Amino acid sequence: MRIEAPPHVVAGEGPPGRRREILAVLDAIIDPCSMNIGRPIGLVGMGIIERLDVVDSAVLVDLLPTFPTCMFRGVFEEEIEKRLAALPWCTDVSISFNAADRTWDESRLSPAARRALGRTTGSVVAAEPAPEIARRPA
Repeated sequence: MRIEAPPHVVAGEGPPGRRREILAVLDAIIDPCSMNIGRPIGLVGMGIIERLDVVDSAVLVDLLPTFPTCMFRGVFEEEIEKRLAALPWCTDVSISFNAADRTWDESRLSPAARRALGRTTGSVVAAEPAPEIARRPA
């Protein structure tokens, strides 16, 4: 049975207790872009975790980064693998990224993330591009 959930709730299958445990671990991983603007928000609160499935001792995580070309994809993978492997019952972690035809938008933010970012409940806008980094003269 496949569970479809509202945007701020992560879809997936598996024992509810283990899913809650994993979601807490994943939400403790701070999205680097939110950290950069001084409003740290976890991956779950940002709506980056698209789906979470737990099958026996294996965990499958599907991500939808805020930008299809997000440069932190590798950071997400490494941090998720490290933290979930620390769970005593977890023996396998599989991470995938959604296809580039799916896009993240602010409707995926949790209510707490929305408040932290100063967004109103009805406000839905596409993610803003990261500020350009000034280049040093060669």
